[in-house]
Amino acid sequence: MISLKELAGKKPWLTSLTLWILAGALTLRAVLFQESTGPTHPLKGEFKIVTGQVRFNFSRSETIGSSLNIMILDPIPDGFRGFVKYRRYKSDDDWRIASFSAISEEFTFVRHGRAEVATGRGIRLPSLQERAGKYEYFVYLGDAMTEPLSVTGDKAVLARYKAEVPAWAIAIHVFLIFAALILSVRTVLEAMIDGNFKWLLGANVIALLLGGFVFGPLVQKYAFGVWWSGIPYGHDWTDNKVLVELIFWDAALILNRGAKRNKCAVYLAGIVTLLVYFIPPSIFWSEFDYRTGPGHGTTG
Repeated sequence: MISLKELAGKKPWLTSLTLWILAGALTLRAVLFQESTGPTHPLKGEFKIVTGQVRFNFSRSETIGSSLNIMILDPIPDGFRGFVKYRRYKSDDDWRIASFSAISEEFTFVRHGRAEVATGRGIRLPSLQERAGKYEYFVYLGDAMTEPLSVTGDKAVLARYKAEVPAWAIAIHVFLIFAALILSVRTVLEAMIDGNFKWLLGANVIALLLGGFVFGPLVQKYAFGVWWSGIPYGHDWTDNKVLVELIFWDAALILNRGAKRNKCAVYLAGIVTLLVYFIPPSIFWSEFDYRTGPGHGTTG
């Protein structure tokens, strides 16, 4: 069976097309994982009570000025009852209780500029006013025969607020980050067939710089009031991720200057990039501390 390296010598255009398709597929897989595990992704699922399955949709991100939606989707089992226990995260607030609406109504969830309308019974928590301010809440579901139980056990759901970000800034930022990721994968694949990867390496670093260190901070400034919330000012994983990527890709670029050809540096940078993309982004994110005021990458 012919290898990609042999194919590259005989049919370079076909090899290039194959590698771009493969790079696109791997990039899409990484992006979908980030999308599904990110802190802005609603918490959806099912919870069993005696009278049937309850489908839920809990918001985990919202824009300042909009209420936070926590809802149970129609159809709802007979005898359903439930409530939400909530307070501001990292505050000295007392816990508050809110009950689900008595009748079904429409709830609108907006994410990445797309609106999703769902019908069911729910709760609308009042908007927080601080950028990166968070709610922590527990949702208890049950029926007439059993006491309501927490859907997430003893782990609270966290929901973060942000300010409005212009669509054009998000679009450019996302495009550049996506371009940098696909170029990262494509650079590694080109190095594996001993091809001309140096121009790809340079293009990747440029895309990463623009996406992660020009338009990334711009989006951060709009959303949370600061240009940078990674090391040393905070522990936001998204910022730290692009910083780690840039360090390794810059090292690869330096080790491949001029006549130098160091494929191992490219492989290492590629592995690091994939690793950070497959770490859930929700493990560390910027937040407002109501006990101490602004901090961890937010001005409130």
